[in-house]
Amino acid sequence: MNIFYFVPYSLEKNIGKAYNQHMALLPNDEDWGVIMDGDTMFLTFDWGHAIAEVIAKLPDAGLITCLTNRIGKGRGQIYGEDSPDILIHRAIAKRIDKEFRRQYRKHNHHVSGFFMAIQKKTWKEVGKFTEAPGKILAVDDAFSKKILRSDKGIYIMKGMYKLHYYRMAEGRKYKDHLISATIHAEKKPKPFNRRSLKLEAKKTRNKRLIKTRRKR
Repeated sequence: MNIFYFVPYSLEKNIGKAYNQHMALLPNDEDWGVIMDGDTMFLTFDWGHAIAEVIAKLPDAGLITCLTNRIGKGRGQIYGEDSPDILIHRAIAKRIDKEFRRQYRKHNHHVSGFFMAIQKKTWKEVGKFTEAPGKILAVDDAFSKKILRSDKGIYIMKGMYKLHYYRMAEGRKYKDHLISATIHAEKKPKPFNRRSLKLEAKKTRNKRLIKTRRKR
């Protein structure tokens, strides 16, 4: 059994197809594929060992995921800290790795697909990911619901915390990254303006500071 790590990307914005193409690359049915979003980051240095340790304890799991700072929707995966300071997230990752390594809990709801560990034979048995041109959102929801309908479970690693950028500066309503590569190519680039860039960064930083103070 081997574990392979992928960050799929679809130029045609058919993310389910990209997921399926990557899972099909696994040599054996017993192998595991870990599918991750491109705007995520591990904050502990031996993350591969930590993931392998949980997989070894849950060889029949349908899907294994982890904790994070922010997602669009979903229950149970949010740790509860949304600071823009990466060092705060690094401290969280180190602490829960130390306290909860190799521990997990069962999850009875669909999940956000920023991190999904799936065995190849499970992917084949439950019906693979939904494929549709232009389909980016809800593909992870649909697949995790297939897992829940099967006799396999979804589990959250209690000791694994992964940073998810998820439109931290742009805001949750930002959608430009969801358009196709063709439309991206046709768009005229905006002229670079250093002053505007600095003002935007200052505005975002001030919003975060106000939000943090309100939480306190």
